Amino acid sequence: MRDMNSGDSGENSQAGTLYVVATPLGNLQDITLRALEVLREVDLVVAEDTRHTRKLLSHYEIHAPLESYHGDSGPQKAQRILRTLQQGKSVALLSDSGTPAVSDPGAELVALCQQNGIKVVPIPGPSAVTAAFSVAGMSSAGFMFAGYPPRKDSERRQFLTEISQRPLPVIFYESPQRIASTLQDLAQICPERRIFIGRELTKMYEDLSWGTVRQTTARLSNEELRGEFTVVLAPAAQVATQPSVDQENLEQAAREMLKGGLSTRDTARILQLAGGLSRNEAYDLVQKVHHP
Repeated sequence: MRDMNSGDSGENSQAGTLYVVATPLGNLQDITLRALEVLREVDLVVAEDTRHTRKLLSHYEIHAPLESYHGDSGPQKAQRILRTLQQGKSVALLSDSGTPAVSDPGAELVALCQQNGIKVVPIPGPSAVTAAFSVAGMSSAGFMFAGYPPRKDSERRQFLTEISQRPLPVIFYESPQRIASTLQDLAQICPERRIFIGRELTKMYEDLSWGTVRQTTARLSNEELRGEFTVVLAPAAQVATQPSVDQENLEQAAREMLKGGLSTRDTARILQLAGGLSRNEAYDLVQKVHHP
């Protein structure tokens, strides 16, 4: 196909091009004109779920050959796609929705192509990360994207403890099966922190929620949780503007965090941030609760 990128990056001119194509999160009208042009002209489309992508292609009457490429595809499939590119054919890489290679196996294929001199061209468009941040209302010089939290309880708590201490907003994804547990853990760590949650972004049942972690956790506890969740957690620096917390509440929070499996060190760090305590004050409070 005709090269959609006029720049000269020095790759093998005899090989094809891998186009990393962003596709709609839900609303099919969000696709770009350039993405449609690429999908109509490439020799092959590879996507996480061919059933999902076929709906998009059919909607725009695109009949490009379609193959799957997902987390279970294995290195043999990636090598086969690479050989297709080395034969001079062009390939479009798609995720189920949004921008590929962001928390999905597409990054491995992109890296393989780069290592083998294949030209890789981004076709930008929809992204759950930037869509969520644009409406989160958290003015900042930047943000951190953290992917998905770990599945194991102890590792997830450690992950949430670490991101809660970041000086920038942190964006992460979560599945409907684990969002309740993740929010409950987060409510023990920073209950009054501002949070935004976007569920089913741009889809028919889109739900946008702003509030504190405690408020959001309570609200969602009464709902049937479906769809994919994009979470934006306010930076730790904003905690200093929260009202001071009395001693009894801090002690109760420390007991809950220790009971939930957090170490005394991490519990003290969280109390220092959330309660406006000095390092020594937070440590002494944790020791008092841990060894009454």
